[in-house]
Amino acid sequence: MDVDKLLVIAVIAAFCLGPHRLASDTRRLTGFLRQLRAWADTTKAQIEEETGVDIDWSELDPRRYDPRRIIRDALTQSPVPPPADRPEPPTAPDRPVQTRPMQARPMQARPRTGVDHDI
Repeated sequence: MDVDKLLVIAVIAAFCLGPHRLASDTRRLTGFLRQLRAWADTTKAQIEEETGVDIDWSELDPRRYDPRRIIRDALTQSPVPPPADRPEPPTAPDRPVQTRPMQARPMQARPRTGVDHDI
C-alpha cells in the first residue's frame, strides 16, 4: 500500500470511530496483526519441519495471478519459435483451390403457438 492510501484509511477511521475509540481500536488491530504474523510463522516452520522441504512462499503469492499482469506479460514477450524436432505445419498448396459460392437458404418459418417466447 502507498502512504497516500494509508493516510486516507486513517482519516476515514478517525472520522468513523472518533478520537476516543481510535487509539484503543488501533492497539487491538496491531495486536491482532502481530498474532496473525506469529501464527503464520509458526505454521510455516511446522510445515517445513514435517515435510522436510523448504517452501518458496513467493511462488504462492496471489498477486502473480492478476489478469492484467498476465495479459501484459503475454503481450510483451516475444513469440516462441517452434522446436526444431517438430515438423512445420503444412503450407498452402501451390495451385488455388476451387470453391463454389455459397447459396443462400430460405428461412423456415416457425409455427406460431400464441405465446411469444422470444421476449
